[in-house]
Amino acid sequence: MIVDVRSYTAHPGLLPKYFADYAAGPFAVQTKHLGKPLGYYMVDTGVVNTTIHMWGYKDIAERQAKRDAMQGDPEWKAWLAKNAGTFATQENRIMKAVPFWPAAGHPSGPYGLVDFRLYTVKHGKLPELFKLYEAEGWPTQSKILGNCVGYYQSDIGGQSQILHLWGYKDAGDRATRRAAMAADPAWQAYIAKAMPLLQRMETQLIVNAPFFKP
Repeated sequence: MIVDVRSYTAHPGLLPKYFADYAAGPFAVQTKHLGKPLGYYMVDTGVVNTTIHMWGYKDIAERQAKRDAMQGDPEWKAWLAKNAGTFATQENRIMKAVPFWPAAGHPSGPYGLVDFRLYTVKHGKLPELFKLYEAEGWPTQSKILGNCVGYYQSDIGGQSQILHLWGYKDAGDRATRRAAMAADPAWQAYIAKAMPLLQRMETQLIVNAPFFKP
């Protein structure tokens, strides 16, 4: 499976109207062609006025065929014309599941808060990081944080990147779980080995868009 991760940042003040207009009809048109998204979120802490939506496909050919059908739909064309000018920036990246994902025991939600973490790994070090993480990091992190929403690696777009999403009841639940993980000796040992392999670490806290029910 591949995942199309799309991040759209609206001009200030326009995101609520976008959600209302999109939920009133265009969402149904899009899902008719693409299927239900893996998630449709808005950023709570991070790049404000941003919506992040994720769509799963069997492969790049299926993605292209479904998106071509959607782009040819008169209702979708009308929506694109109506919505023109809403967004200041639009970005997307194609990602694929890492070898150990999906994993048993990690339901899709719903969650009150999702931690969206994008890490860039030093050039040539991704296989080494995956080997280390699968053996030493994942057992501890998945046990303490629970609720992994997805774990992916870059395919098309920025390279040497991993995206992992973790669901929480709320910010307090996240703080408690992450504090427990940080204090765990096994996690501390893993971090000491993993940090030299990382180039950049980014995180945003996201919540479900008003109209989206996982």
